[in-house]
Amino acid sequence: MRVKNSNNSKACFKQAWKYFFDKGAYLMLMSVAPALLLPFLLSPSSTLYYLFDYTTINPSNFADMYVAMRELPFSYWYLGLIGLALLVFFVAIMYGVIDTHMRIGVFTIAPNRVKTRLNFNLLTSLLFCLLAFCSFEIFNLLATVLYYLWWVTFKSRVTWLVFSSLTLVIMQLSMILIMSIVILWPPYCLHTGLPKKAALRQAVRSMSGRIANTFFTLLLCILPVEICMIVTGALKCGVIAEVLLDAIAYLYVVPFYITLMYNLFYEVTGTERMDLEKKKKDIWSK
Repeated sequence: MRVKNSNNSKACFKQAWKYFFDKGAYLMLMSVAPALLLPFLLSPSSTLYYLFDYTTINPSNFADMYVAMRELPFSYWYLGLIGLALLVFFVAIMYGVIDTHMRIGVFTIAPNRVKTRLNFNLLTSLLFCLLAFCSFEIFNLLATVLYYLWWVTFKSRVTWLVFSSLTLVIMQLSMILIMSIVILWPPYCLHTGLPKKAALRQAVRSMSGRIANTFFTLLLCILPVEICMIVTGALKCGVIAEVLLDAIAYLYVVPFYITLMYNLFYEVTGTERMDLEKKKKDIWSK
Protein backbone atom coordinates (compact mmCIF):
# COMPACT_ATOMS: atom_id res chain seq x y z
CA MET A 1 0.00 0.00 0.00
CA ARG A 2 1.31 3.43 -0.95
CA VAL A 3 2.22 5.62 2.02
CA LYS A 4 1.85 9.34 1.61
CA ASN A 5 4.70 11.64 2.62
CA SER A 6 4.27 13.20 6.06
CA ASN A 7 4.94 16.75 4.86
CA ASN A 8 2.02 19.16 5.17
CA SER A 9 -0.09 16.58 7.03
CA LYS A 10 -1.11 18.85 9.91
CA ALA A 11 -4.51 19.38 8.29
CA CYS A 12 -5.25 15.75 9.14
CA PHE A 13 -5.16 16.51 12.87
CA LYS A 14 -7.43 19.53 12.48
CA GLN A 15 -9.78 17.35 10.46
CA ALA A 16 -9.80 14.77 13.26
CA TRP A 17 -11.02 17.38 15.74
CA LYS A 18 -13.58 18.63 13.24
CA TYR A 19 -14.85 15.11 12.63
CA PHE A 20 -15.08 14.37 16.36
CA PHE A 21 -17.00 17.56 17.10
CA ASP A 22 -19.39 16.64 14.28
CA LYS A 23 -19.88 12.90 14.94
CA GLY A 24 -18.37 12.38 18.39
CA ALA A 25 -21.72 12.48 20.22
CA TYR A 26 -22.92 9.40 18.31
CA LEU A 27 -19.66 7.57 18.97
CA MET A 28 -19.72 8.46 22.66
CA LEU A 29 -23.27 7.16 22.89
CA MET A 30 -21.91 3.73 22.00
CA SER A 31 -19.24 4.07 24.70
CA VAL A 32 -21.52 4.83 27.67
CA ALA A 33 -21.94 1.27 29.00
CA PRO A 34 -18.27 0.21 28.81
CA ALA A 35 -17.15 3.60 30.15
CA LEU A 36 -19.31 3.20 33.27
CA LEU A 37 -18.11 -0.35 33.97
CA LEU A 38 -14.40 -0.27 33.06
CA PRO A 39 -13.32 1.71 36.17
CA PHE A 40 -14.31 -1.33 38.26
CA LEU A 41 -11.45 -3.23 36.60
CA LEU A 42 -8.90 -0.60 35.56
CA SER A 43 -8.80 2.97 36.76
CA PRO A 44 -6.79 5.39 34.59
CA SER A 45 -6.33 7.68 37.59
CA SER A 46 -5.64 5.47 40.62
CA THR A 47 -1.91 6.21 40.61
CA LEU A 48 -2.73 9.93 40.52
CA TYR A 49 -5.24 10.04 43.37
CA TYR A 50 -2.91 8.04 45.61
CA LEU A 51 -0.43 10.92 45.59
CA PHE A 52 -2.92 13.23 47.29
CA ASP A 53 -2.94 10.94 50.35
CA TYR A 54 0.80 11.31 50.88
CA THR A 55 0.35 12.73 54.39
CA THR A 56 -1.64 9.73 55.64
CA ILE A 57 -0.42 6.68 53.70
CA ASN A 58 1.61 4.07 55.54
CA PRO A 59 1.97 0.94 53.40
CA SER A 60 3.61 -1.99 55.15
CA ASN A 61 4.52 -3.73 51.88
CA PHE A 62 4.09 -3.51 48.12
CA ALA A 63 0.81 -5.45 48.08
CA ASP A 64 -0.63 -3.11 50.69
CA MET A 65 0.19 -0.10 48.49
CA TYR A 66 -1.16 -1.75 45.33
CA VAL A 67 -4.51 -2.59 46.95
CA ALA A 68 -4.79 0.86 48.57
CA MET A 69 -4.48 2.56 45.19
CA ARG A 70 -7.75 1.14 43.93
CA GLU A 71 -10.76 3.38 44.53
CA LEU A 72 -13.12 0.40 44.23
CA PRO A 73 -12.91 -2.98 46.01
CA PHE A 74 -11.75 -6.05 44.10
CA SER A 75 -15.13 -7.72 44.74
CA TYR A 76 -16.60 -5.77 41.78
CA TRP A 77 -13.99 -6.90 39.24
CA TYR A 78 -16.60 -8.84 37.25
CA LEU A 79 -18.35 -5.57 36.35
CA GLY A 80 -15.10 -4.37 34.84
CA LEU A 81 -14.80 -7.55 32.79
CA ILE A 82 -18.29 -6.94 31.43
CA GLY A 83 -17.18 -3.40 30.58
CA LEU A 84 -14.10 -4.73 28.78
CA ALA A 85 -16.24 -7.16 26.76
CA LEU A 86 -18.62 -4.35 25.83
CA LEU A 87 -15.65 -2.16 24.87
CA VAL A 88 -14.41 -4.81 22.43
CA PHE A 89 -17.92 -5.06 20.97
CA PHE A 90 -18.46 -1.33 20.50
CA VAL A 91 -14.92 -0.56 19.33
CA ALA A 92 -15.46 -3.11 16.54
CA ILE A 93 -18.65 -1.28 15.58
CA MET A 94 -16.91 2.11 15.71
CA TYR A 95 -14.22 0.85 13.34
CA GLY A 96 -16.94 0.00 10.85
CA VAL A 97 -18.99 3.17 11.38
CA ILE A 98 -16.08 5.55 10.80
CA ASP A 99 -14.52 3.57 7.95
CA THR A 100 -17.85 3.28 6.11
CA HIS A 101 -18.45 7.01 6.51
CA MET A 102 -15.03 7.95 5.19
CA ARG A 103 -15.05 5.32 2.43
CA ILE A 104 -18.53 5.83 0.92
CA GLY A 105 -19.82 8.96 2.67
CA VAL A 106 -22.58 7.24 4.67
CA PHE A 107 -22.62 7.61 8.46
CA THR A 108 -24.91 5.09 10.11
CA ILE A 109 -25.07 3.13 13.35
CA ALA A 110 -28.09 1.16 12.17
CA PRO A 111 -28.53 -2.21 13.99
CA ASN A 112 -28.84 -4.10 10.69
CA ARG A 113 -25.14 -3.45 9.99
CA VAL A 114 -23.89 -4.63 13.38
CA LYS A 115 -23.44 -8.29 12.38
CA THR A 116 -21.34 -7.45 9.33
CA ARG A 117 -19.14 -5.05 11.29
CA LEU A 118 -18.60 -7.57 14.07
CA ASN A 119 -17.73 -10.35 11.62
CA PHE A 120 -15.11 -8.15 9.98
CA ASN A 121 -13.74 -6.16 12.93
CA LEU A 122 -14.27 -8.14 16.15
CA LEU A 123 -11.00 -10.10 16.21
CA THR A 124 -8.88 -7.01 15.60
CA SER A 125 -10.86 -5.08 18.20
CA LEU A 126 -10.41 -7.90 20.73
CA LEU A 127 -6.66 -8.08 20.16
CA PHE A 128 -6.11 -4.32 20.30
CA CYS A 129 -8.31 -3.79 23.38
CA LEU A 130 -6.67 -6.65 25.29
CA LEU A 131 -3.18 -5.42 24.45
CA ALA A 132 -4.12 -1.87 25.43
CA PHE A 133 -5.64 -3.13 28.69
CA CYS A 134 -2.55 -5.22 29.52
CA SER A 135 -0.27 -2.29 28.67
CA PHE A 136 -2.17 0.08 30.96
CA GLU A 137 -2.13 -2.50 33.77
CA ILE A 138 1.61 -3.07 33.33
CA PHE A 139 2.22 0.68 33.46
CA ASN A 140 0.11 0.94 36.63
CA LEU A 141 2.00 -1.97 38.17
CA LEU A 142 5.37 -0.49 37.24
CA ALA A 143 4.34 2.88 38.66
CA THR A 144 3.34 1.17 41.91
CA VAL A 145 6.70 -0.63 42.04
CA LEU A 146 8.51 2.70 41.70
CA TYR A 147 6.21 4.36 44.22
CA TYR A 148 7.10 1.66 46.72
CA LEU A 149 10.79 1.90 45.86
CA TRP A 150 10.73 5.63 46.63
CA TRP A 151 8.75 4.87 49.82
CA VAL A 152 11.40 2.53 51.23
CA THR A 153 14.26 4.72 49.96
CA PHE A 154 13.26 8.15 51.26
CA LYS A 155 12.21 9.01 54.78
CA SER A 156 10.64 12.33 53.79
CA ARG A 157 7.06 12.15 52.55
CA VAL A 158 7.59 15.30 50.49
CA THR A 159 10.58 13.72 48.74
CA TRP A 160 8.47 10.62 48.08
CA LEU A 161 5.75 12.82 46.61
CA VAL A 162 8.17 14.62 44.29
CA PHE A 163 9.73 11.41 42.96
CA SER A 164 6.38 9.67 42.64
CA SER A 165 4.88 12.65 40.79
CA LEU A 166 7.77 12.62 38.32
CA THR A 167 7.28 8.87 37.91
CA LEU A 168 3.59 9.36 37.14
CA VAL A 169 4.25 12.07 34.55
CA ILE A 170 6.89 9.96 32.80
CA MET A 171 4.63 6.89 32.82
CA GLN A 172 1.66 8.76 31.39
CA LEU A 173 3.69 10.46 28.67
CA SER A 174 5.31 7.13 27.77
CA MET A 175 1.91 5.47 27.46
CA ILE A 176 0.62 8.26 25.21
CA LEU A 177 3.76 7.92 23.08
CA ILE A 178 3.27 4.17 22.67
CA MET A 179 -0.40 4.62 21.75
CA SER A 180 0.70 7.23 19.20
CA ILE A 181 3.24 4.91 17.60
CA VAL A 182 0.84 1.96 17.19
CA ILE A 183 -2.31 3.93 16.37
CA LEU A 184 -2.43 2.70 12.75
CA TRP A 185 -2.14 -0.98 13.62
CA PRO A 186 -5.90 -1.80 13.66
CA PRO A 187 -6.72 -0.24 10.25
CA TYR A 188 -3.65 -1.84 8.69
CA CYS A 189 -4.84 -5.20 10.05
CA LEU A 190 -8.36 -4.64 8.74
CA HIS A 191 -7.79 -3.05 5.35
CA THR A 192 -4.47 -4.28 3.93
CA GLY A 193 -4.68 -8.05 4.29
CA LEU A 194 -1.33 -8.08 6.09
CA PRO A 195 -0.68 -10.51 8.98
CA LYS A 196 -0.75 -8.94 12.44
CA LYS A 197 3.04 -8.60 12.83
CA ALA A 198 3.54 -7.28 9.31
CA ALA A 199 0.66 -4.84 9.80
CA LEU A 200 2.28 -3.59 13.00
CA ARG A 201 5.62 -3.03 11.27
CA GLN A 202 3.96 -1.20 8.39
CA ALA A 203 1.85 0.88 10.79
CA VAL A 204 4.91 1.98 12.76
CA ARG A 205 6.82 2.84 9.57
CA SER A 206 3.85 4.84 8.28
CA MET A 207 3.89 6.99 11.43
CA SER A 208 7.35 8.34 10.60
CA GLY A 209 7.18 12.12 10.82
CA ARG A 210 3.70 12.02 12.35
CA ILE A 211 4.35 10.71 15.85
CA ALA A 212 4.96 14.11 17.46
CA ASN A 213 1.74 15.63 16.12
CA THR A 214 -0.20 12.51 17.09
CA PHE A 215 1.31 12.58 20.57
CA PHE A 216 0.39 16.22 21.16
CA THR A 217 -3.09 15.72 19.72
CA LEU A 218 -3.75 12.86 22.16
CA LEU A 219 -2.21 14.86 24.99
CA LEU A 220 -4.51 17.77 24.20
CA CYS A 221 -7.47 15.38 24.25
CA ILE A 222 -6.52 13.89 27.63
CA LEU A 223 -5.39 17.10 29.34
CA PRO A 224 -8.85 18.53 30.28
CA VAL A 225 -9.96 15.41 32.16
CA GLU A 226 -6.48 15.10 33.69
CA ILE A 227 -6.79 18.62 35.09
CA CYS A 228 -10.25 17.78 36.45
CA MET A 229 -8.79 14.68 38.13
CA ILE A 230 -6.05 16.75 39.76
CA VAL A 231 -8.60 19.25 41.09
CA THR A 232 -10.84 16.42 42.31
CA GLY A 233 -7.96 14.73 44.10
CA ALA A 234 -6.76 17.98 45.67
CA LEU A 235 -10.25 18.84 46.94
CA LYS A 236 -10.88 15.29 48.21
CA CYS A 237 -14.19 15.05 46.35
CA GLY A 238 -14.58 11.37 47.11
CA VAL A 239 -14.72 8.02 45.35
CA ILE A 240 -17.91 8.71 43.39
CA ALA A 241 -16.43 11.82 41.76
CA GLU A 242 -13.18 10.00 41.03
CA VAL A 243 -14.89 7.02 39.39
CA LEU A 244 -17.19 9.34 37.44
CA LEU A 245 -14.17 11.13 35.98
CA ASP A 246 -12.64 7.78 35.06
CA ALA A 247 -15.85 6.97 33.19
CA ILE A 248 -15.81 10.35 31.43
CA ALA A 249 -12.21 9.74 30.37
CA TYR A 250 -13.13 6.40 28.80
CA LEU A 251 -16.29 7.90 27.33
CA TYR A 252 -14.59 10.42 25.06
CA VAL A 253 -10.93 9.39 24.81
CA VAL A 254 -11.69 6.00 23.21
CA PRO A 255 -13.95 7.42 20.44
CA PHE A 256 -11.51 10.27 19.81
CA TYR A 257 -8.61 7.83 19.52
CA ILE A 258 -10.47 5.79 16.90
CA THR A 259 -11.48 8.98 15.08
CA LEU A 260 -7.85 10.11 14.95
CA MET A 261 -6.82 6.59 13.91
CA TYR A 262 -8.94 6.61 10.76
CA ASN A 263 -8.17 10.23 9.91
CA LEU A 264 -4.49 9.30 9.98
CA PHE A 265 -5.02 6.08 8.03
CA TYR A 266 -6.82 7.80 5.18
CA GLU A 267 -4.25 10.61 5.12
CA VAL A 268 -1.26 8.24 5.26
CA THR A 269 -2.55 5.99 2.47
CA GLY A 270 -3.75 8.90 0.34
CA THR A 271 -7.23 7.36 0.12
CA GLU A 272 -9.97 9.72 -1.02
CA ARG A 273 -12.41 10.50 1.78
CA MET A 274 -15.95 10.37 0.52
CA ASP A 275 -17.34 11.88 3.73
CA LEU A 276 -15.66 15.11 2.62
CA GLU A 277 -16.64 14.69 -1.03
CA LYS A 278 -20.22 14.01 0.01
CA LYS A 279 -20.51 17.64 1.00
CA LYS A 280 -19.52 18.68 -2.52
CA LYS A 281 -21.34 16.18 -4.72
CA ASP A 282 -23.60 13.16 -4.83
CA ILE A 283 -21.25 10.15 -4.67
CA TRP A 284 -23.73 8.01 -6.61
CA SER A 285 -23.95 10.44 -9.51
CA LYS A 286 -22.16 9.62 -12.75
